[in-house]
Amino acid sequence: MAITDAQKRANKRQDEQRRGLPRLPASYITDEENELLLEMSKIYGSKKEAIFEGLSLLKKAQKGKNNS
Repeated sequence: MAITDAQKRANKRQDEQRRGLPRLPASYITDEENELLLEMSKIYGSKKEAIFEGLSLLKKAQKGKNNS
């Protein structure tokens, strides 16, 4: 499927708007990690939300350890 000129222009606009924003690097994951991520994405709405919910919980757990 070929990309239309309109889609190319839209992609260029989006790229320009996103320039300089922080990004997560792409990474390969195992089948087991993917299954876990998919399971959590059903609960939190998306893979991204599941990852950041996990990071938030991890941060809270670390604060508890550091205060002990």
